[in-house]
Amino acid sequence: MIEAVIRGLISLCLIAAAGVLVIWVLGILGIHLPGQIITIFYVILGLIAVLILVRILRPHAGSWLP
Repeated sequence: MIEAVIRGLISLCLIAAAGVLVIWVLGILGIHLPGQIITIFYVILGLIAVLILVRILRPHAGSWLP
């Protein structure tokens, strides 16, 4: 269980770092996205983070079998 929690936290850190890196690289390249698009991007990353947390707390939450 502890291993799953640590792996999940590492995954959350990598997802957050990837999100910030994507926005930063796009800014460096001169592609400035509107604030609404960036907000939607972060909401999607947040939903992925919630999915990871749910799968840590309930390992079989994603399966169709009871």
